[in-house]
Amino acid sequence: MKFKIAHNLAVAKALLVGLVAFIAACSSPTSRPNSNALPQPAPPIESPEIRADDKLVVILYNDGAAANNLSVRAAQGLEPGSMLRPGTVGLYDHVTEPYGLTGQQVSAQAYNPQEAAQIYAIFLANLIGRYADLNASIRPLSQYKAGDALGTLRTFYLGTSYFEQVPDALIADVMKGAPITWVNYHIWNLDRAGVGSLAQLGLRYTALHAAYAQPEYATTYNRVGYRGYTYDKYVAPMEAIEVAVTRSSVTVHAEMINTAGRRIPYALQSGRFWYIADNPFVYMHETDRYLVFADLIGPMLDRDQSCEPRALARMEDVSPHDPAENLERMIGVYQKVGIPFIAATIPVHINRTVTPSITRNWNDPESAAALAQLRRIPAAGGTIFQHGYTHQFENLENPYGISGADFEFWRVTLDAQERWVFVGPIPGMTAESALERVATGRGLLTRLGLNPTGWVTPHYQADPSYYSRFNSVYNRAMERRIYRVGGTTAGQFFPYPVRDVNGTLMLPETMGSVQPGFLLDRMLKAAQANRALRCPWAGHFNHPSTLDPANAGDEVAISAAQFEQFLRSIQALGYRYVSAGSVTLQ
Repeated sequence: MKFKIAHNLAVAKALLVGLVAFIAACSSPTSRPNSNALPQPAPPIESPEIRADDKLVVILYNDGAAANNLSVRAAQGLEPGSMLRPGTVGLYDHVTEPYGLTGQQVSAQAYNPQEAAQIYAIFLANLIGRYADLNASIRPLSQYKAGDALGTLRTFYLGTSYFEQVPDALIADVMKGAPITWVNYHIWNLDRAGVGSLAQLGLRYTALHAAYAQPEYATTYNRVGYRGYTYDKYVAPMEAIEVAVTRSSVTVHAEMINTAGRRIPYALQSGRFWYIADNPFVYMHETDRYLVFADLIGPMLDRDQSCEPRALARMEDVSPHDPAENLERMIGVYQKVGIPFIAATIPVHINRTVTPSITRNWNDPESAAALAQLRRIPAAGGTIFQHGYTHQFENLENPYGISGADFEFWRVTLDAQERWVFVGPIPGMTAESALERVATGRGLLTRLGLNPTGWVTPHYQADPSYYSRFNSVYNRAMERRIYRVGGTTAGQFFPYPVRDVNGTLMLPETMGSVQPGFLLDRMLKAAQANRALRCPWAGHFNHPSTLDPANAGDEVAISAAQFEQFLRSIQALGYRYVSAGSVTLQ
């Protein structure tokens, strides 16, 4: 699965390149400076003794209240606060191609840069949620006051909107040695007369490398090297901000690489100051440099620790309509390999695509054999998670009318090309009525003598306002999740367990599942990308139907032997499969 805040591909290359050239020539302290005029490196200033709240992490986002260059922005036809004028914000279930939309799904949200900036801040707050004892506070940049960062464990500044006035107070606090991580734009603002100088940090701003159209994508800085692994950026409009290191005490933790093999810093550290040279929350995918940023948050917060590589396996869409043989086959593979697993279980199956329609419960006579397999799961090392109530919604074709294929908590239709069109929340559904569906489904599973302990949202899509209410039934989930600010909705996956902003313990699903164009080899590649991290997790899911011999020849069909080998390959990478109940925060 990939979530992205997408750039508008209709923006002309000439317009954007011209804009970059224009701004590069500006000499005002709020513009990108002429790199030839930067001062030479100077000795670092001494950091003062700082009395800080060692549990407080502040995230500053661009709220647009201090935006500058209004006339330039208007002349170029750009949206307020955004250099690239992103066009839509995509929210996706696992798609057929992990690096982008391939025709399966469509979203038509209008882009709002201030709302998008807050979404990015939520994403960061979620990543900080891996630490149970920390408090992440999201604040607008315009409210920053002198000394604020000096009182925090760390302050993150997310420079996601190009046209933004960075306050002198923040720059001055960087120069005072405040623990600050600076992300993406406005690093050139640290060279401001009478306020600060990049030279004091042992750095020099060099260039903004832009690739806004093909064939630039293929030749620009589209890879990131980190801890022996090379991560790849999604092939789309991208940027890389080059900052040169002028002092040996500066540590470069990761490098961007272009196709010519040239390397420039991606993540660097100068004392208590860190810099990330793009926005890692744009075009996130399973082997993306987003993982690099997420991993480095630990050392940024003075928690540079390593962990045993762990893995989570999920058996998906376990339904009372499933052939018992399919359930038995997949459970058997888990038992043979000797690993714990999660069974994402649908309490009621409904099929409205046939006449008469079918409603199947676990205690129906037709489901007796499947129920026998379901009841085997705890003894076989499995944990029951609830997967919706019916995994569809009432009489609605959403979009098809059958459990497992449909959405339950989000409205989806089909366009003329049979692509999913994400409409929004289901009309008339409320957080309370959604909670009632969750509670009803739990009651059905409990009366079967099962003990469901976690949650998986059908197709990972629900109105974000529902999740805090779902916590009253299940406070842990294994999924990717969507978040909303105003009219902007976007989603995130997690490379490690986190307590998200809704208060849910999120178990990491980092590898997706077998899908057209995304088969076992691609899933293994995701496991390899995560293996390079300090605390690696490999979370994946697979449907029992993929092991059905009757499906042999289908692109997504795999044999039981292939599935067994896949699980053993994960173990060979050093991962140990763990039970859902053992997952905790750091």
